[in-house]
Amino acid sequence: MEETEYTTGFKSLLIRIYFYIEQGLNVLNLFRNLFLGIFGVYITLKLTNYSYLILMVVISMPILAILGYYSVHKINKTKEWLNIKFSTHYAKKTFDYQEDMVKSLRQINKKLK
Repeated sequence: MEETEYTTGFKSLLIRIYFYIEQGLNVLNLFRNLFLGIFGVYITLKLTNYSYLILMVVISMPILAILGYYSVHKINKTKEWLNIKFSTHYAKKTFDYQEDMVKSLRQINKKLK
């Protein structure tokens, strides 16, 4: 990794530690919601055998993995397209500028070859 002002120094180290802690908490919060949901179903159905609780956790993992895969490969692409299509005037303009810049760079690259 190239050293920059963001990777060197004590202040940058503290910011990176904060970032890693924040990301770790995000992961824990997501799993907390899953376990609270499963525990809520367990309590609502008035189940008394703990094996049902474990079974619900085991069954939920593949379902969540399939939903996550579908979300990453299908849903996020559509959401990104919708965000670009219905974004603000300035966001569209910035996106158009970036497209024009890439086209120009490709033309320059062809001429240089």
